[in-house]
Amino acid sequence: MSTQKLTLTTTSLHNVVISNSSDVIYYEIVTPKWERHLTRINKFDPNVREFDLIAELKNEDDRPVAVRVYGGDFKPVDQFLTRREEEAVTNGRFRGKDGRHYLWRANGRHLELVHENAPEEKPVAVFHRHKRYFFLLRMSRQPYIEIDTSVMDTLDSLIITFLLIERRRRHGAEAV
Repeated sequence: MSTQKLTLTTTSLHNVVISNSSDVIYYEIVTPKWERHLTRINKFDPNVREFDLIAELKNEDDRPVAVRVYGGDFKPVDQFLTRREEEAVTNGRFRGKDGRHYLWRANGRHLELVHENAPEEKPVAVFHRHKRYFFLLRMSRQPYIEIDTSVMDTLDSLIITFLLIERRRRHGAEAV
């Protein structure tokens, strides 16, 4: 199976661009200083050369509390990205555009996305964190998400839930 490598331009989840090497896949995540309570996720459409707003995250105390997708109504994050009571904070389930159910989970230093009904199979997406020279200087490797091409139809949901689950992972138990 082939994969797409989507690179994050920064380690910030508030203001970052997620794109492939040719910029055919291009997501811009923006949280303006004057609107810290709202993060917008825009997708670049190369055919018309415009950005489409695909989602908005309503933030309180630097953590997302509600999600609006494709201009719909805001829904609580817990309804969009569910987690079972006994599961780790870094787990989250969602239903993709393709109708399949997916599960984000932590596996060592990586976040993995697997099909919920086949969690033992190979992950369909893996987030690789950045690396730094001597752990403190410039980045020697940008963070990136390696995505199996079989899930490209649900890429919008994948990006939205990745941002939610990675924020949850970074903030730990307080983000729940």
